Amino acid sequence: MTLNRRLLFGLTPLLLIFLGVGIYAIHLFSRLGGAIDVILRENYASVVASQNMKEAAERMDSGLLFALNGEEQKGRDLFKQSIPVFEKNSDIESKNITLPGEGDLETKIEQLHTHYLKLADKFFALPPSDPGRRAIYFNELLPTFTEVKETAGQILELNQNNMVFANNQARELSRGSSRFMVVALFGGLVTATIIAYFLAQSITRPMANLTESAQQLGEGNLNQHVPVVSQDEVGRLAEAFNKMAARLRAYRQSTTDQILRAQQVTDSALRAFPDPIFVFSPEKEIQLQNAAADDFVQHLGGNVLLLDPLSSYVDESLKGAADFQPTSFDKAILVNSGTGEKFYLPRVLAMRGETETVLGVVLALQEVTRFRVADDVKTDLIATVSHELKTPLTSMQMAVYLLLEEKIGPLNPKQTELLLAARTNSDRLFEMIEDLLDLARFEGGAALIDKKPVSSHELIGEVAKHEKELVTSRGLHLQIEEEPHLPAVMVSRPRIDQVFANFISNAVRHSPAGGTIKLTAAREGEKAVRFAVKDEGSGIPRELSRKIFDKFFRVSETGNEGVGLGLSIAREVVLAHGGHIGVESDEGKGSEFFFTLPALA
Repeated sequence: MTLNRRLLFGLTPLLLIFLGVGIYAIHLFSRLGGAIDVILRENYASVVASQNMKEAAERMDSGLLFALNGEEQKGRDLFKQSIPVFEKNSDIESKNITLPGEGDLETKIEQLHTHYLKLADKFFALPPSDPGRRAIYFNELLPTFTEVKETAGQILELNQNNMVFANNQARELSRGSSRFMVVALFGGLVTATIIAYFLAQSITRPMANLTESAQQLGEGNLNQHVPVVSQDEVGRLAEAFNKMAARLRAYRQSTTDQILRAQQVTDSALRAFPDPIFVFSPEKEIQLQNAAADDFVQHLGGNVLLLDPLSSYVDESLKGAADFQPTSFDKAILVNSGTGEKFYLPRVLAMRGETETVLGVVLALQEVTRFRVADDVKTDLIATVSHELKTPLTSMQMAVYLLLEEKIGPLNPKQTELLLAARTNSDRLFEMIEDLLDLARFEGGAALIDKKPVSSHELIGEVAKHEKELVTSRGLHLQIEEEPHLPAVMVSRPRIDQVFANFISNAVRHSPAGGTIKLTAAREGEKAVRFAVKDEGSGIPRELSRKIFDKFFRVSETGNEGVGLGLSIAREVVLAHGGHIGVESDEGKGSEFFFTLPALA
C-alpha cells in the first residue's frame, strides 16, 4: 500500500466524524437563527414602534399643556410635529401583527388616536383665554391620552414577553446542542488519537532511521545503509538514500587527491610571492600565510596586526568597506627588521562570495623602501631647487616692478608691454615655486598647521563672502546650502581657505556662462562635517577621477592656467587636518569636489 492510500484510509474516519458534526452544527445554527429572527424581526420592531408611540403621545400632551400655560404657538408646533411620528409608528405596528390580541390593541390605539385628534381640534378652536379649554383638556383629552399610553404599553409588554419566551427557547436549544457537541467531539478526539498514533508509528519509525543515518552522513560518516521495510514512498526514499551514500563514498574517494593537489598548488603559489601575504578569516584569525610572511613575523617578533594601522584596515574590509589600495607612499609603514628599517605599503583586499558576503581578507605588504627613499630624495630636491630659485626670482621681480614704476627712467610702449608680460610670468613662476615648497613641506612633514576651533556656519559664510566677487565677475551665481546646527571644526583658517579657493576657482573655470556654483556643508555621520563645491560644467571622465589629486596632473592640457599642483596641495592640507578629500563627477553633469573635517564634540 502506498503512503497516500495509507493516509487516506487513516483519515477517512476522521473526515466522517467532522462531516457529521458539521452537518449537525449547520442544522443547529439554522434553528438558532430562526429563534433570533423571531426576536429581532417580529417582536423588536413592535417594541420600538410601541415605545415611539408612547413618546409621541407624551409630546402631543406636552403641546396641549404649553398651550394651556400661555405658550400657544410653541404648543401648537409641538403637537403638529408629534402627530406624524405617532402615525408612522402606528402604521409600522399595524403591519407587524404577529401575536394573538395584538391586532385588537392596535385597532383600539387607532380609534383612540382619531378621537384624540378631534378633541385637540376642538381644544385649539377655542380662544387661549377661554376657560373651556381647561375643561376639555382635563375631562376629555387627558383620559384619552392616558388610555392611548396604556394600550401602547400593553402592546409593548406583549411583545417583550414573547421575546423572553423565544430567548428561553434559544437558550435551551443551545444548552442541549452544546452537550451533544461535547460528547461528539470527545468521541472524535479519542478515535482520532488512536488512528493518528498507529498511522504515525507506521511512518515515523522508518523516517527516524533515515534521519539518524542522514545526521551521520552530515558528520562525515559515509558508511551508512538504511533498511528498506516497505515499497511505499518512504521505502523508495530509503533506496534513494542508500544510492546517494554509495555515490558520495565514491566521490570522496575520487576528489580527495584533487583537493590535496589544489592545496599543494595554492601553497606553492603563495610561497612564490616575495612579499608577505596573510589571509584572514571573518573572525580576524590568520588562516594562511606564505614563507615571506613567516620571515616577516619572525623579524617583527609578534602579530602582524600589532602594526598600526593594519588592524583598522582589516576591520573595515571585514565590515564591507572598499578595498584599501593606496596610490602614494604616504601610507607606507616603517618596520624595524633584523636587516634594518624597511618601508612596507599595505594592500587589503576582501574576498567576496556570489552574494557579496565577505568570506575573508587578504593583506599583502609590498616592500617600497627604495621607492620611498627615491620619493623622499625627489621631494628634497624639489624643495631645495624651489628654495634656491625663489631668491633670484624675487630679485628679478623687484627689478621688473621698479622698471614699470619708471623710477629709473621713462619707458616706451614696447618696453612697457614686454615688462608687463615679464611681470605676469614671474608672478606665475613665483606662485608655482610657492606651491612646490608647500607640497614639499607637507610631504616632508614640516608644514605647520595651527588649528583653532571654528564654527562650520562661520567658516562657510566667510568663504562665500570672500569668493563671491570672483564668481559673480564671471557671470555665475553662488548658492549656499547649509545643514542647520552643524558642529564646530578644528582648522587652520589660511590653509582651509586655500582648499576652498582652489575648489571654487576650478568650478568657475569649468562652469558655463550663467551657471550656478553650490557651496554646501552637511553632517558626515556622527563625527565629521562634509564641505563641498559643486559646478555645472562638463564633468570629469571616470577613468581620470582617481588621478585628479596627483601632482602635476591636469584634466585638460589646453590653456595656460596652473601646473596641476592646487588639488595636490588641497589633499595634503585636508589629510593634515585628519580629514578625507574626494570628487564625484559624471561627464556632462558637472563635478562635486568635497572634503571632510573631524567635528568637535
